[in-house]
Amino acid sequence: MKTASLRSKFLLILVLGAVLPLAIVGWWLTGMAVRSGRALLRGQLEAALGGIASDARDKWTLREGELQLLASNSVVRTALAATPARLAMPDSEYLRQLFAAVHNAIPSVSYVDGSGRERWSFHEVETAGSPDSARGLSGSAGRSLSPSAQSRTLPIEMPVRSEDGRVLGTLRTRVRLSAVLASDSGQHLVPGAVFAVFDARGTLFSSAPDSLDLATPAAHPGWEIVTRSLASPPLRLVLAAASAPFVRPFERAAGLGLGVLLGVALIALMVSTILTGRVTRSLGRMAVAAEAVAAGDLKRRVEVSGHDEIGRLAEAFNAMTESLRRTLAELSQQRALAAVGEFAASLSHEVRNSLTAIRIDLQHAVRQLPGESAATPLVTRTLDTVRRLDSTVTGALRVARSGQNPMVCVDLAPLLRRAMESAEPSFVASEATLEPLALESEPAEVDGDAGALEQLFLNLLLNAAQALSAGGHARVAVRSADDRVVVRISDNGSGVESRDLAEVGTVLHSTKSDGTGLGLPIARRIAGAHGGDLQIESVVGEGTTVLVTLPVSRQSSELRADG
Repeated sequence: MKTASLRSKFLLILVLGAVLPLAIVGWWLTGMAVRSGRALLRGQLEAALGGIASDARDKWTLREGELQLLASNSVVRTALAATPARLAMPDSEYLRQLFAAVHNAIPSVSYVDGSGRERWSFHEVETAGSPDSARGLSGSAGRSLSPSAQSRTLPIEMPVRSEDGRVLGTLRTRVRLSAVLASDSGQHLVPGAVFAVFDARGTLFSSAPDSLDLATPAAHPGWEIVTRSLASPPLRLVLAAASAPFVRPFERAAGLGLGVLLGVALIALMVSTILTGRVTRSLGRMAVAAEAVAAGDLKRRVEVSGHDEIGRLAEAFNAMTESLRRTLAELSQQRALAAVGEFAASLSHEVRNSLTAIRIDLQHAVRQLPGESAATPLVTRTLDTVRRLDSTVTGALRVARSGQNPMVCVDLAPLLRRAMESAEPSFVASEATLEPLALESEPAEVDGDAGALEQLFLNLLLNAAQALSAGGHARVAVRSADDRVVVRISDNGSGVESRDLAEVGTVLHSTKSDGTGLGLPIARRIAGAHGGDLQIESVVGEGTTVLVTLPVSRQSSELRADG
């Protein structure tokens, strides 16, 4: 089954992770804009209706004061308390004047006694410009309000009580709706709004068209309708506005935003298609190179085309390949060195036995020769050579057994002096000079095997002697830095070419025609076995410097800390 390419997966991730969510967000924002518009319209309607209701409550406070004046004056109490209820002419004139004072807000007033019989009433005469008394006990009456006028009034009943709280009768009035609230308030606050007022009987006022029944708001989904019920006065206020004209600008803005969003997403998709093509081509080249490396071609490299993540990945791939090639080469050298160590271990016993026998015979020969014999220097030099050869075989055996001997605290100063004494004949043979040991800080103590460390420094000193010509000199210096001891062996010999410096120290590689290529590998291995390292710096024509860095002895470090 053919799998999708990395580029296709990138594009699919982009579509599912960016384009599709953007489309969903755009669709949601469009709906949210409409909902926000309706919510804003509803908020304006509620604020307007709240203002109307507050104004109605304020005006109703005035109307309640007028109703209390009509229901609680002493004239009405006295008249209703009489048996039978009667009203004198001065009292009738008083009530007529009182009605004249409130008729603009209360166009109809009637008093009913305790038996439910109407005793006096006052109505605004429709044909006159001012109120007139309607009827009294004589039964004469003026024209009462017409049905259309009554539909714009709010019927209110209040008990007429004596001073001790007994109910004497009832005051029945009609309060003009316009005296409680202004019917066009909503239109001034929200353009295009319609307003309606309802009481327990039904509609008192409505500016809505006949097709819009504000008594049932749920039947008109295209309108935003808010209601508010008042306890005093007992009214239900309704304010409504068509949502379409108000929401349409929000819809247009949301639609435009959605179009822009989809356009941007399309452009992003096109740009991503082009960029992913470039990225996947680079990754494809790396995949081909990785397959070549897996097949054994460790020289394959990837072209680095930038410094972004892909470029860094290409650099890391090249570095990894180079490191792998170098590691394999070092592993091969380690195997060769291990083979040399095993070979040295297998031969060291026989060679040392033979060398011991030769050394004993030469020592006897020196003792038997006359003091002035010409052969004495020759035998002595041969004896020194045998000792050096025995030391070399012993060092090879120590390397083969590295890590098996116990580590003890060793002072490097006497150890270095012994190695310098052993190497002195080689400097004399080269007509060169080995300067005395320079101790920049003492004691210079490390944990290690004294014999192996002496072999390490002897190998380095012999290399320095072989690199010097007549008149040259070498120098050994020791210094302590933090928790490390650094031994510096430098000479002013011919130096090493830079192309050969990387190979110096590898097994069986030597810059001398008669070299074995074992001296520096043995020295490096001894340094590593002691937790240190060995570094070589060389300049052709100026000389070579070898730095051996070893950790300070734990015992010496603890003594310094206690001090």
